[in-house]
Amino acid sequence: MDAPVTLESPDCLVCGGRTFRTVLRDVRDLVWRKPGTFTLQQCDGCGLVVTRPRPATDVLGFYYENAYSGEAQDGMRRFQTESGLMRLINRYRLAVVQRVRKLGGEDRLLDVGCSYGGFLRVAREGTGCVTAGIDFDAGSIERAVDKAVTEYRTGALVDADYAPGSFTVITFFESLEHHPDPVAALVRARELLAPGGLCVVEVPNWGGFWRRVFGRTWLPLLVPQHLVHFTPATLRQAFEKAGFRRMERQQTMFFPLEGVASLGLWLGRLLRMPPPGSKPSWRTPFDVSVGLGLLALYFAFEIPSQALLRLVGAAGHQIAVARRD
Repeated sequence: MDAPVTLESPDCLVCGGRTFRTVLRDVRDLVWRKPGTFTLQQCDGCGLVVTRPRPATDVLGFYYENAYSGEAQDGMRRFQTESGLMRLINRYRLAVVQRVRKLGGEDRLLDVGCSYGGFLRVAREGTGCVTAGIDFDAGSIERAVDKAVTEYRTGALVDADYAPGSFTVITFFESLEHHPDPVAALVRARELLAPGGLCVVEVPNWGGFWRRVFGRTWLPLLVPQHLVHFTPATLRQAFEKAGFRRMERQQTMFFPLEGVASLGLWLGRLLRMPPPGSKPSWRTPFDVSVGLGLLALYFAFEIPSQALLRLVGAAGHQIAVARRD
């Protein structure tokens, strides 16, 4: 089934190359179950993997309806801002940044793709920095936390009218892969950073171990919302193309939402539960038993396996910190 929206096939978003080879076919949205099948292609020039063809920029909104806000709003907001797991992940993110530079009250931090502001809350409470957030999704911004002390905007970073040099830290946590032109977003981030400011990017790692195991049912694939699929090498190339010459830190991340969740998607596809085109539901005792089994595997297997993959540099998420000269 083709995507029910207009598609486009741009040149390589990093090197401008025009020749690609297909690396994965018949990829579907297995999380929000929006219609359409997609192909992933790799640039022959620089090796960047992209969703190609992809939904055109002006119709991408179809794949975000009722995903992060709308019908999913209450659950997603609670998970991102109140759950212990996300607070731990956000503290981990902040700790990685602070290994490069200790933040304090004089720092001004902008989170791009901030959603409901969960990371901004952790960063402000942990360091006293001044916080701001921007996101495409108006529903998330409308319900964002701590509006009295955090400035929020709706829209794209490349269109935002922040003054040059406004921020000392700009973060893209699980958001750069959503940008139709990630290099343009990094260029704009560089313009908005004060001299010596940090640009922090966290994205899925196409070179990770579980991606090789699960293929099209690897959870962080999230096609077609994810337009770009970075390896550590192609992420560095994107930074360099945007004018960042100084990489301060790059590593894979301990991010315990990958292996067992991907197994769940694989089982769902194999057993057709729920059937393609229908919304997820807990319909039978069998469904419930599978869910409980995955939950047990999560605690027994997911956390130790992620720790091991992080040590060997093969985890499914990566983070990079670059400094503006």
